[in-house]
Amino acid sequence: MTIAESYTPDPALLSGQGISLTLFHPDPELTCSFLYRLALECSCIKGPLSYYISEHPGLGLLRLKSGALSFTVLPSERSVTLAEHGLYLFPGQSTCRIIVRSGAEYELLHFDGPGGAYFSRHLAQDAPLRRIPSALCRSGEFSPLFEQTDSHPVLCHMLLTQLLSGLTLESLVPGERIPPYLADLKSRLETHYYESFRLADLEREYQVSRYRLCREFKSCYQTSPLQYLHRVRIQAAKSLLVETNLKIHEISYETGYENVNHFIAHFKKITGMTPTEYRLDPLGRSS
Repeated sequence: MTIAESYTPDPALLSGQGISLTLFHPDPELTCSFLYRLALECSCIKGPLSYYISEHPGLGLLRLKSGALSFTVLPSERSVTLAEHGLYLFPGQSTCRIIVRSGAEYELLHFDGPGGAYFSRHLAQDAPLRRIPSALCRSGEFSPLFEQTDSHPVLCHMLLTQLLSGLTLESLVPGERIPPYLADLKSRLETHYYESFRLADLEREYQVSRYRLCREFKSCYQTSPLQYLHRVRIQAAKSLLVETNLKIHEISYETGYENVNHFIAHFKKITGMTPTEYRLDPLGRSS
């Protein structure tokens, strides 16, 4: 069954509801060695809609841009409602039902290739979708995956491998070895990166010395809390640079940097480019 044949109603009928499906035709020589894109669904739905995607080989990425939707895996009826914008991984080996009750804008990428079965097996979980953490979800860098035109197959393979490898390595860290206060801190840094964080405040809040906090955080996550915060902030800034027309000083403020010069310095230290260079140079951005 092809991707187009897996849709019910079929793509021709869904196109009238704001859904378009682009099919990709990679070189057979590449599909033997690379992870490759099968199809891209771009949806901008204004009203209630329900449709099905039958099981097919491979995995999928869902990027929710606005609105909300319900995603259900059949026949288990495991369901989740998505309202938090971000990137989600889902298995293609199960039939799924997507329901939009009022409106939503999102993209759904189907992909497959050598290694796909391994990643699918190791990333399996009880929930129908796996939310990709902010630290791994570099939406600006992953933009080539969601282009309707043909992106370079090596670039797509690199981005998909990078994403799936990062998720797999993160899942191998035993949860019970991570102190709850560190898991809470990591989650806060990922979701409230625009706020001010000081070690003195964290020391008082978690009742743990700053030296122990930094040592244990680095032991679990291979970086210090503040370095991790800067990485998350810069990833958020990359998305804003690519997907908005906000000025550099506005992006600096949005991502938690009150001093634009500090923002530019951290951005260049992490990416090797200034924010302006990153925005103007898509080739450098992808590499």
